[in-house]
Amino acid sequence: MSNLYQIISQFQKDLYCPVCGKKFEFGEIRLRALFDRTLIIQTICKMGHITIFITSFQKKQDTPVLNNDVQNLHSTLLNFDGDFKKLWKN
Repeated sequence: MSNLYQIISQFQKDLYCPVCGKKFEFGEIRLRALFDRTLIIQTICKMGHITIFITSFQKKQDTPVLNNDVQNLHSTLLNFDGDFKKLWKN
């Protein structure tokens, strides 16, 4: 995986606020979780709109998504109570 600066820089080029359409400044993009090859990104634009982006990336060689991976994600989402503040508490 590239270093964190490169990843956030790429997000800055590609993402915009889905509410107001403004591009994000570098400091408005926060990596909130990284597991396996999945990133959860939180953005807060200058207008105060908060957005969560979930994306995954592949290594140079393709790795198949296994049934267990899907089941684990499904179970995690079923058990999530929706409290992002608790999840990302510093």
